[in-house]
Amino acid sequence: MTALAACGDAVDNITGVTDGQTEGNTSGDTTDTNNATPGSNSNSESETTPTTTPTTGISVGETQGTTDVTTTTSTTTDETSSSTTESAMPECGNGVQEGNEECDDGNDVEGDGCEPGCVITAVCGNGTVEQGEACDDGNTEDGDECSADCLTATPQQDCGNGTVEDPEQCDDGNQDPGDGCEPDCTFTPAMCGNGIKERGEQCDDGNMVNGGPQDFCLNNCTPFFPANCQAPADYVTCDNTPDVITNKGDKTNMLKAMGICNAAPNNSIITSDFQHSNPVNVSWQVAKGYGTYMFDHDNDPQTPNQRLYSPREGDAFLIISTGEIATPNAEGVVIEAPNNQGTTNNGNPDDMPLPLPFKAKNGSNNGVGGTPFMNCDNGAGDNDCSDTIQAQWEMTAADGNDRIYFSFKTVVPPGTYGYTFEFAFCSAEWPNYVGTSWNDLLIAYQVDPTPDDPNANPPIDPYSGNVTFIPDPNDPTKGLPISITALDPYFDGPGYTYNEPQLAGTGYEQHACSDWFTAKGGVQPGAEITIGFFLADMSDQYLSTATLLDNFRWDCEGCIPSEVDDCGVQPM
Repeated sequence: MTALAACGDAVDNITGVTDGQTEGNTSGDTTDTNNATPGSNSNSESETTPTTTPTTGISVGETQGTTDVTTTTSTTTDETSSSTTESAMPECGNGVQEGNEECDDGNDVEGDGCEPGCVITAVCGNGTVEQGEACDDGNTEDGDECSADCLTATPQQDCGNGTVEDPEQCDDGNQDPGDGCEPDCTFTPAMCGNGIKERGEQCDDGNMVNGGPQDFCLNNCTPFFPANCQAPADYVTCDNTPDVITNKGDKTNMLKAMGICNAAPNNSIITSDFQHSNPVNVSWQVAKGYGTYMFDHDNDPQTPNQRLYSPREGDAFLIISTGEIATPNAEGVVIEAPNNQGTTNNGNPDDMPLPLPFKAKNGSNNGVGGTPFMNCDNGAGDNDCSDTIQAQWEMTAADGNDRIYFSFKTVVPPGTYGYTFEFAFCSAEWPNYVGTSWNDLLIAYQVDPTPDDPNANPPIDPYSGNVTFIPDPNDPTKGLPISITALDPYFDGPGYTYNEPQLAGTGYEQHACSDWFTAKGGVQPGAEITIGFFLADMSDQYLSTATLLDNFRWDCEGCIPSEVDDCGVQPM
């Protein structure tokens, strides 16, 4: 399976780090964030990626926190000391325009020129995409690229321009057949046996061996279960009742939405010690769908179209967010107002330590770091053997806001060496904050307490650390954590951005969402492992990020973390 290709700054090269702060530095050096308003000037280095946008794209003045301020770089150097300027957080509604506020009229009345989030009331037809608008082409006429009310974007179709426009299924910017997107902008039909896992396939190992020793994929591209692997071959469904969607008091519905049913070992994942952040209700939803975009998922005009963000197993999936998520409608589908994920604050705790089992400390090389995915410090600290979290966490002064997390323990079945789950990632921080400290962070973490056994064949080096990593294009032996900086090249390519119809109804119009990804973790049979999921708004409380989670399953084959393109995030 081909690993997700991504490029961009390596973690240790990300901009936004102050002078004196280095990767792994936990001493008295500090980062000048102090909840600094994104978009405001400070002494910390901050770089905004220039972006060319269409008339229906993000407005030039839109910044983190919806300000109209240009981020500049300002560094003050002294031979003996460095100083930082502390910025007070703005208080929306006090009648004084501060920090990132576009306005402040002292009230929370909608439509009076200044909205409750202290952003200026949108004016359709002014050529600037503002809060609540999906597009704005400078007029109020129907029949062109933007509707008269600025709520519906209908760009003209041009197959091969790299932008998906209705009724295209895809657009990879070329006319090459067989590369996933055909010259007529339809998906390339899956070809079982080509070694690439494509839509509709559960696996594809590229060989003609129909299962057997060391072959875990049948020739029809479904998994082969060896006799010694006691992972369930068929799983029960437990997210098909209304209570799973509507009962926010039962936080175990988070697990049920992901396909974790706790029924019996032969038909489900069995968990214990479920921990969670007691998140406020608007920061998580169980849904049967997300957004409004429908597509011909099987290239068969005789079958109904499918919603892009549909369950990967069962009847529902989990959505977590650093902002507010709309309540599912009568059909169980979350549909957001256009471009509404720019200012929401979910009300979860801010500026808190990273909770267990998550560790923002390099754990490779027996805790010293420097050999990502190898020589994990299991037993000594169970720190992050991927070495992908520490630099990102310290760059933001450990300022995680609106955080939501949960974790559980589970025993790996005999003969089982891994697990998989699927996720999608959407963020309103893209594209303006690529390469800055304002990078909302998704972490999926595992702790495997199995003792090391260097004499085994192959040697056993159990892995504890971040599972949602992608290869670092500057060094394929290293990984990057999931953030808009790491995913920027993907968003610029096959991801969904700006005015593409796949974003319709997500609230991230003019920003970015991924397709579904698969993440793989490698574990040891019989181990009682801990699995956790964490999402936070880093360095500030603005511009929401959402993650969709579904289809947690055991994997007989597993993966080898030190082979970076084997474990971690895989494309669909």
